[in-house]
Amino acid sequence: MTLLAFSTAGIVATQLFAAIAGAAISGLDKFKAQNLAITAWAFATAGIEAPQLFAAIASVATSRLDESNPQNLANTAWAFAAAGIKAPELFAAIASVATSRLDELNPQNLANTDCRCGQCEFKSQDLANTAWAFATAGIEAPQLFEAIAGIEAPPIFEAIACAAASRLDKLKSQGLSITAWAFAKTRIEAPRFFEAIAGAATAKLNEFKAQNLANTVWAFATASIKVPRLFAAIASADTSRLGDFNPQDFANVAWAFATAGIEAPLLFAAIAGAATSRLYEFKAQNLANTAWAFATAGIEAPQLVDAIADAATARLGEFKPQDLANTTWAFATIARFEASRLFDAIAGATASRLDEFKPQEIANTVWAFATARVEAPQLFAAIANAAHSLLDKFKPQEIANAVWAFATAGIEAPHLFAAIASATASRLDEFDPQNIANTAWAFATAGIDVPQLFAAIAGAAPSRLSEFNPQSLANTSWAFATARVEAPHFFEATASAAVSRLDEFNPQELASTAWAFATAGIGAPQLPAAIAGAATLRLDEFNPQQLANKAWAFATVGIDAPHLFDAIAGVATSRLDEFNLQNLVNTRHGPLQPITVPTPARRCHRARPSRLDARLEHVTEEGLSIDVAQPETKRAVEGDGPFHYRKRTRVENRATRLKSRLLRRLGWEVVHIPVFEWETLEDGEGDAYLLSKCAAFLA
Repeated sequence: MTLLAFSTAGIVATQLFAAIAGAAISGLDKFKAQNLAITAWAFATAGIEAPQLFAAIASVATSRLDESNPQNLANTAWAFAAAGIKAPELFAAIASVATSRLDELNPQNLANTDCRCGQCEFKSQDLANTAWAFATAGIEAPQLFEAIAGIEAPPIFEAIACAAASRLDKLKSQGLSITAWAFAKTRIEAPRFFEAIAGAATAKLNEFKAQNLANTVWAFATASIKVPRLFAAIASADTSRLGDFNPQDFANVAWAFATAGIEAPLLFAAIAGAATSRLYEFKAQNLANTAWAFATAGIEAPQLVDAIADAATARLGEFKPQDLANTTWAFATIARFEASRLFDAIAGATASRLDEFKPQEIANTVWAFATARVEAPQLFAAIANAAHSLLDKFKPQEIANAVWAFATAGIEAPHLFAAIASATASRLDEFDPQNIANTAWAFATAGIDVPQLFAAIAGAAPSRLSEFNPQSLANTSWAFATARVEAPHFFEATASAAVSRLDEFNPQELASTAWAFATAGIGAPQLPAAIAGAATLRLDEFNPQQLANKAWAFATVGIDAPHLFDAIAGVATSRLDEFNLQNLVNTRHGPLQPITVPTPARRCHRARPSRLDARLEHVTEEGLSIDVAQPETKRAVEGDGPFHYRKRTRVENRATRLKSRLLRRLGWEVVHIPVFEWETLEDGEGDAYLLSKCAAFLA
């Protein structure tokens, strides 16, 4: 009773507890079941670490559970869970006994057992405590019970659910909360039980404390159970009680609503307002999860996001790999690219700790940096090496995301690309259509010649085209055309699949598909004709580039579509201010890249006209525009203006890189004149600069 008194009073008497632990170990065989349960409960409640005592209690209690009443079972399970003591044999035994005596458990004990074990003849509180214990212990019940006791976990949880469902009205708010939390934590599917909890909880929300509200909504989101009335009620309750929330509550509620896909703008706005000034209280995981939640929910909260960026930057040493990956993903998704200090800090922290990262965390990180357009060459190099050695552990989506990121960022990683090509070709049946499309797109964009991969895709894709959505069809076609892969059977099958579904295509997908077939030179008249019909009705949805690409594609294929061209001409005329010179040229016959003839290109042409004999604004047979060209020798000069680079960087954008790769593959030798170099020249230095850049051509 001394232990019980001190623990209940919240008095930590370390020396007393240590003395009692030493004395108790040698005499546990004389303890009754209730005494064993109380002793374990007292040490757990007081937070006293006594591993030898807990091990001894587990051994004795396991053999005497038939003497335990439901409350003893629940309290024992709760104590071991709260103390973080793993005792699989004990939990297996509790599960077995509890399952056979469920009708004795009260609801709270069932909830506590649920975390640890199964069911006994428990009261409501017994049910809740038992459920909580099993979940808190982190024991994967199915494998554990099957391997150790020959008892599958589902029966015990089903029994708890069955017994508790009829007694939920007797559970208090905490009991409801921890029961839901326990079932979600252990990944036990019990949709009807969750529905019953939702009904009982909705009626008692005014009794819930902040943590109960947070745990409940977290549980339903984790279990993928959508109960709109419950989420709406919790959103309303949370908004008015945010002052009671701790950092974990803020993060859990935001995470839950984002994960469940429940729109709650007022709640998110309230969380942003309340949490921003308290971020110093947040742990690393809280910061990461909150950022992830706002990004996933698509909620703009610039003050909160900027504050998280500052807090995270200063505390990255506390972040686990998942926290780093989630934070990077969140800021890339939010498109808060002003957080350059954060990205730079994460790049350094990640590169030095990649051996701790799982494949998904690696893929998410590199995807985020590519999406955010942040230059991090050292990080990409480190990730290339890490991913190469772990590639057999990557899931298809992780492979696709990683190669997409390297292609998008314009990072050359030949060893990684080669390994990915080989892995993808051998595992293509595991890839879904989007992964196939993204991987093909990446290799085409990177200009990597991988005939074996494209051959594998060409062979596998036709039989699965019904699974492809319009974007995947368009992107895969674009990739094959860009990579100049001869795959007539693939294109024919794609044309057939696309024709019947063109009403599902958006303008970009229509334009990309038309461009791909024109570039590939595939004769599939039924597709262009169908695209022409679909596009004519929707031209007002097309942007100038899409209109220009479509006109070029139809002109290249030689399809007679007067109605389409008349419609494009009408739209182009009415929106002339939106078109650049290249768009206008495309609507007549052609090229796809922006044509500009900047001052340096013109001066380069004038510098040695007799020896350069070049043409301004040359268009290749393939439809690529070149500022200054010497077609006979396939030498060219490109003036790269501001729009050739990513915003506020000196990194070429995707369109510029792709055009350069295509020209190289076609045998062109190109000299680039970057605008940021040209603008630094003093008067009179331009001609000398241009001659030096073109020296190889003039030799």
